[in-house]
Amino acid sequence: MAIVFENLKMEDYPKFLALYNSTFPIDQKRIYEDEKHLDNYIKMKGGKFHAFSAVDADLYLGFLSYWTFEGYVYIEHFAVDPAHRGKNLGRMMLEHLFKEVSPNVLLETEPGDTPEAKKRIEFYEKNGFKVREEINYTQPSYGGKGQQAVPMLLMTHGDVNLHNIDSIKDMLQEVYNVNRASN
Repeated sequence: MAIVFENLKMEDYPKFLALYNSTFPIDQKRIYEDEKHLDNYIKMKGGKFHAFSAVDADLYLGFLSYWTFEGYVYIEHFAVDPAHRGKNLGRMMLEHLFKEVSPNVLLETEPGDTPEAKKRIEFYEKNGFKVREEINYTQPSYGGKGQQAVPMLLMTHGDVNLHNIDSIKDMLQEVYNVNRASN
């Protein structure tokens, strides 16, 4: 395998959207109507939203989408094609993010209520993330028809200044369009 990590390109949008839509539950994803809608969304976010793809020749192996904020990067979505899981690709994608973007990373993951969720948490812990249990967190709704807020865990890698929910108010505003006021 000659895996290459490259910024998401328009010609990859159909593969990105196919993997994105088949991987994430309705309440945990933004609804993109089509490739043009995705392209407009990326342009509208003015350089804060990014994604890179993992490819091997003409094989689309996965993607990682993230946002840049002061002091940390927030991983919004991260997926490896099911046919290519178990090949250390996820670890390589995270290492690419840590090296090329920032080692200070925040992400949300489902609580360990299912075997899949437990496995996901263990994967992140093996890659240097820690669960931030001190913050009770619910992922806000993406706002699409029928979408609900989802109880999640926050995990961090590196030096992310996370003391309370106000520590991520910029992320909540930019990603979910939620205003949080300090208590």
